[in-house]
Amino acid sequence: MTLVFLIKAILLALFVTPLWDVPDETGHYAIVADLADGRGLPLPGKSVLPPDIVSDWGKGRTLAPEETWNWVAQHPPLYHLLAVPFLGVARAVTTDPHWRYRAPRLLSAISGAGALLLFFAVFWEASEDSIFAFAVASAIGFLPMYSHMSSGTNHDVLLALLCGAAALFWVRLTRTGDFFDGAKMGIALSLAGVTKLSALVVTAALLLLAWRLLASRGGKRLAQWLAIAVLSLSLPGLWALRHWLLLGNARLHPISRTSFSLKGLIAYLHDYAVVDHTFKNFVGLIGWTGSGAGNVRWFQISGPSLALYVAAALAAASLAAIWFWRTDRSGVRWIGRGAAAIAFLFGILWLFAGADGSEPFKRVLYALLLSVPLLALPRLFSSGEREEDLLPAWSQAIFLLFALAYLVNSWEGYEIYHAMRATNGRYFFAVLPWIALAFVLPAVRLFRPSRGRNVVLLAILALLFLDETAFFLWKVVPFYRGVLSP
Repeated sequence: MTLVFLIKAILLALFVTPLWDVPDETGHYAIVADLADGRGLPLPGKSVLPPDIVSDWGKGRTLAPEETWNWVAQHPPLYHLLAVPFLGVARAVTTDPHWRYRAPRLLSAISGAGALLLFFAVFWEASEDSIFAFAVASAIGFLPMYSHMSSGTNHDVLLALLCGAAALFWVRLTRTGDFFDGAKMGIALSLAGVTKLSALVVTAALLLLAWRLLASRGGKRLAQWLAIAVLSLSLPGLWALRHWLLLGNARLHPISRTSFSLKGLIAYLHDYAVVDHTFKNFVGLIGWTGSGAGNVRWFQISGPSLALYVAAALAAASLAAIWFWRTDRSGVRWIGRGAAAIAFLFGILWLFAGADGSEPFKRVLYALLLSVPLLALPRLFSSGEREEDLLPAWSQAIFLLFALAYLVNSWEGYEIYHAMRATNGRYFFAVLPWIALAFVLPAVRLFRPSRGRNVVLLAILALLFLDETAFFLWKVVPFYRGVLSP
């Protein structure tokens, strides 16, 4: 399946996805070109797009100076450094600029395929169920957005790969408590953090759990945990230090001057379709600025193409809720059940009844995504839980922390720009393995491994394959042809 995905991603990258029609591809390619040409690492507010990119992207328009600044220069450079050899080879074998512009996309295609292999290893070691691992890892490869991002020059799919590596060593750490598994996790997290800074939220969650998971005790445990923390934060810390030394501050993204307000965040989620846009953008947001600089043109997956993904997510969340409810034997389980019930009713009756309220199935799904983590959390505060029961609960905690950080970031964008911003579902690529462990693994555990269960899993996988294929053939390709037509 990994080979099939790699072939698909390469074909999309080289022959289907128009140049600059993957989010922020212009800026990311510019960083790769800067490094290849010896201009060094970018600086926010100082780095500009190379003239040849401006000319191609701008379609002959005369751009204002501010339109040529590289708006993604704040991002860490690991993806771009790894992409330089791809551009170098392309420059050696062709003079066609468009083939050169496409060359770094191959790193994304390889990263997307490699991540699926790592996800399979994560799910297999977590469940000891090869059919589950194969079905869920392959299903990620049939997410239109995952395929789309794997066909463009961007760092999100490399981030997914590195977080997949961190998840693999984390799963091993949950079983062994061994420092060396934690150290390997820390190295993967450090590389993820110097690929995209959203990995720092994952790092924070895993470091909190690592303290509990290490088998050693006393001073040795503290020393091992500190070593893992240093490994995890070393490279992103150096990137922040560079910003501080060169720019006078270590701020790596815009920050609202408005103090955080829980009431403001809740009102924002009620008044705007934040969660709905995030979910749809996670599944499929196609297009960007391939039709020319300043001409943003895209569309979200919707209708029958989206329905299967909504149904699969709703089934997984519902079954996961049942599993957490049935299997929780902790002394504080009634606190979690009560909080989850209140959160579900709050979500379905008010929070998602405004901007998202016209679609009841999605409203139920979003209310479950809000409430199931609360149902799982009591396990983290009880003793005597089985490891196989704790793994989904820990994953729920990681998902919850990341989702909260994401929503606060989106709210900050709203406070800065006075409009709904930063609802990019691809941000959740950083926690793809934990989403599956949090929702799909407990859902599958409701059923004993059997031929019938395996047939259902593989049938869902086949439907996702057909759905994504039809989406690209009848929606995406015609859309691209419309963008490219005069």
